[in-house]
Amino acid sequence: MNRFICSSTKTNGRKTPGQCLAARKVAAELHSRRADVSNIYQERLEAQPVCLAENNVSLPSVQRGDASPSAWRYWVLIAMMVFILSGCSRAKYRCRADKESYGLIGCAAADPRWELPDYSITPPPESRMFDPNNPDCPPMPPDDPTSAELMRCVDGKRGWPHWDRNGATPYVENPVWMRYLPLDDDGALPLDRSKAVQAALLNSREYQSQLEQLYLSALDVTFQRFRFDAQFFGTNSTFFTADGPDRFGPGGDSSSLLEEDNSLQMRKLTATGGEIVAGVANSLVWQFAGPDEYTGTTLVDFAMLQPLLRAGGRAVVMENLTDSERALLANVRQMERFRHGFYAQIVAGSNPGAGPSRGGLGLAALQPSLPGGGGGMFNLMESRVRINNQRSNVAGLRDSLEQLEAFYEAGRIDMLQVDQNRQALYDAQIRLASLKQEYQESLDNFKITLGLPPSLEVKIEDPLLKPFDLIDEKTLAAQELAAVMLYKLRDPDTPFTPDDYSEAVDLLPRECRAALEIMRGDLSRLDEAIPVRRDFLAMLNERPELKSGDVDPGSVSVRQFEQRVSEIRGAFAERQANLQAVVDEYERFVRGAETTADVGDEARAERLLSYMQRLSRELSDLSLLQARCRVESATLAPVDLKPGEALHIARQNRLDWMNARAALVDSWRQIEVAANALKSDLNVTFSGDISTLGNNPLRFRGTTGRLRAGLQFDPPLTRLAERNLYRESLINYQQARRQYYSYEDRVSRSLRFILRTINRYQLDFELRRAAVHVA
Repeated sequence: MNRFICSSTKTNGRKTPGQCLAARKVAAELHSRRADVSNIYQERLEAQPVCLAENNVSLPSVQRGDASPSAWRYWVLIAMMVFILSGCSRAKYRCRADKESYGLIGCAAADPRWELPDYSITPPPESRMFDPNNPDCPPMPPDDPTSAELMRCVDGKRGWPHWDRNGATPYVENPVWMRYLPLDDDGALPLDRSKAVQAALLNSREYQSQLEQLYLSALDVTFQRFRFDAQFFGTNSTFFTADGPDRFGPGGDSSSLLEEDNSLQMRKLTATGGEIVAGVANSLVWQFAGPDEYTGTTLVDFAMLQPLLRAGGRAVVMENLTDSERALLANVRQMERFRHGFYAQIVAGSNPGAGPSRGGLGLAALQPSLPGGGGGMFNLMESRVRINNQRSNVAGLRDSLEQLEAFYEAGRIDMLQVDQNRQALYDAQIRLASLKQEYQESLDNFKITLGLPPSLEVKIEDPLLKPFDLIDEKTLAAQELAAVMLYKLRDPDTPFTPDDYSEAVDLLPRECRAALEIMRGDLSRLDEAIPVRRDFLAMLNERPELKSGDVDPGSVSVRQFEQRVSEIRGAFAERQANLQAVVDEYERFVRGAETTADVGDEARAERLLSYMQRLSRELSDLSLLQARCRVESATLAPVDLKPGEALHIARQNRLDWMNARAALVDSWRQIEVAANALKSDLNVTFSGDISTLGNNPLRFRGTTGRLRAGLQFDPPLTRLAERNLYRESLINYQQARRQYYSYEDRVSRSLRFILRTINRYQLDFELRRAAVHVA
């Protein structure tokens, strides 16, 4: 006896119903020529309950002699329909789509030039975008209360009552994503370039949208490939019809009909445009009134159609598949280019450029623009350098004001000079407050770019601009501490209390020694930069601007550079000795003042004021020397590239240039597709069918068959719309040609602009370096 094989899996030790995979072929062969088709059919019917029982579908207990094969078939078909109607789960459809799409993207990204490692559109658990809920049955997110009423009742009609069957959640973002953030002891997130890019890859909404656009492009390819697969369709319709005796006139008979129609069909599209359709249809009719008649028929048919002219040929039939495959490849390359641009956006604030597009990338979308900036990590670090420089300026003006006030009290200057300096101090403080506010606003915008909430505390800590931070924060801290103590000691309204100064008195020597140690490190870095500076200055001396006299040769003189380095070394040796001597003397005074009880507070305050003035001057001189040292240590990477060489490199390696060439060919290919529609319709058709005899749905006989072959011809008498589309394709191609060489021109312009900017910045950097020394 034959059995249908059902697959099942075990869950928690119990078998769950699986889906019937296929029916085995009949194993037992006929032992005699007298066996007819009905015996084979009976064996298959006996196999059905085994499959259905494993699927937990209960059947009525029917004895073999109690029902005809048709009745058995009826109940089995009903049970199978119940099983089939349940279909696959949402998760299975989603997983199948993911498997196919990820596979296509992996194949398209196989080239190492545009490889996409670990591509996925599912955010990891540490992402703010991660959804911990079931993706196929997500709970209801927070809704507007008034709008929610329209889901329960709208236009006086009761709504669907099961909207809340998956539950509800008060969260839209991942509720635990902040647990994964590497916060410091102050609850702030430290960010450098690498950490900022990593945070953006995890949380940026823009980046996630580009990943999803690429996925959707792969979904389009799965559909176009499916069009050329063998597609199966099956239908079933069951109707019971009861007619009264007078339905068709007086004196008739009543009827009760149970009709069941089943069909199974296979369709196949070939690469040349041929369509193949094969199917089987079965009709069963039971008449329960009168003589209880039964009628059963089965029809097997097929049809083939092959266009020879219009709508035929691989160029036309495979166009959509070709276009979607090429679009996926272009989107993979564009995604890789967007990743590079996204890094530049986070670091330098530049435009990342166009990302993947589900509708395809046209030449218009690929047109490059001149590089820009003004945001990102560089902007924040630059703002922080401005703030530090302004803080140093404020500290210097405050110290200068204290000295001028002392000179005024001594009668050496008039009040106008003091007021002018005080006004300059106020302006500097206003500017400092404005810079801090601008920095916080830029920081909030940067957080949104990263996908982080503006309320999250963030610290920008990147060593890239450390050499451009002309005065170290610890040197500034020591300078500000001395300035604050000077201000308090000079204030006649503030009485001197040793306990109020004890912490600052102990801290200041340590800050001064730390400033000296930092300066020693700066000198070491200057020594390391000397060979690079010499080579760079020698390269700049060959520039036409230097030879023509447009730029002062002294600003790029190697000899003057070496002289400045020698002066910095000598000045540091002097500053180090002076500051160390003042600190040692200051510490001896502090220790002596603590052990000497007969020293009054007033005398102690005067001595302390004298030491603070000396320390403030030495720290101010040290900060200026540190700025000179760091100015000389800063270097730029040398770039010596001609525009022609840059254009050749770009032509071979730019991914958007590859896509531009592909887009031009896509436009050219449409000419052939549009021209095909101008041809005549000439189709070859071939069809046939065979049906059963009598009321036996399995009794096929060749005498009932039919074959049909023919030609279908439609001359091109009316082709106005097709003519217009063809002419449009010609114009579109000419436009695409112009857009392509416009793209080449724009790339060339962009590269020339970048190289000119680099050359200008190299000279500007040296000129600004010289200006700092003059200042």
